[in-house]
Amino acid sequence: MGKKALGRGLNALFDENGIREAVKGEVPSIEIDRIVPGRHQPRRSFDDERIKELADSIRQNGLIQPIVVAQRGDRYEIIVGERRVRAAKIAGLTEIPALVKDWSEHKALEIALIENIQREDLNPIEEATAYKLILDRDRITQEELSKRIGKSRSYIANMIRLLDLPGKVQEFVSRGTISVGQAKAVLSLPDDAAREALVGKIMKQGLTVRDVERLTKRRDVPRGTSRRAKDPHIEEIEERLRSRLGTKVAVDYRGGRGWLKIEFYSKDDLERILDEILAR
Repeated sequence: MGKKALGRGLNALFDENGIREAVKGEVPSIEIDRIVPGRHQPRRSFDDERIKELADSIRQNGLIQPIVVAQRGDRYEIIVGERRVRAAKIAGLTEIPALVKDWSEHKALEIALIENIQREDLNPIEEATAYKLILDRDRITQEELSKRIGKSRSYIANMIRLLDLPGKVQEFVSRGTISVGQAKAVLSLPDDAAREALVGKIMKQGLTVRDVERLTKRRDVPRGTSRRAKDPHIEEIEERLRSRLGTKVAVDYRGGRGWLKIEFYSKDDLERILDEILAR
């Protein structure tokens, strides 16, 4: 499923917390040595080359956009702008313009998450981890989180499912070695060993999402069971449903009637699938 636009968005959140108004006036500078990374910064990987390019720009033009921080004792925790801080240090700055906000850790994490999503700065595993952190810490439902950040609940549920992958496979997803679509197809396998083996095939043979779905579908048939040739049209319907719903789907059609089997793995997963079915 494609990303949909954030509902309230970062601009609305910034407006309600006075950031846009503050930018109109003079922005204070803070000693860069007193600024520390956000403890719950959702982003974990940074492109060193792009940070160096940003540092070159800062040397030439200064830092145009201030960062956003929250005061924690005598230190300032980064909420928005960690790339800028890293680049500013490389550029040799000793102070940096910063907007200081009196935000709780919960609010700071929500703002940091939305900012990174809007900039598309998070890899899929970072994004999924941030969603789970907010859900667990704030004890809210996926529906409530959906309203906060403007993503559909089914999208959030699909992303969180990626955290069920083995650590090695999650690393491949983080680096973009395999796609989210391929990873979702791999999740239909029952155990980590089978999932890792299939990911090895994906990378070695360059399998597409549809290739992976076909391989996982074959595993649904118990050994020793003969496979009846299936109508290509029915197979196409199965593939479309699997792609749409992100889970195993089987269609048995005989003589104008049959059944449709859709698998789910938790109550949240069932609600996610229902959302997808009822969305149209």
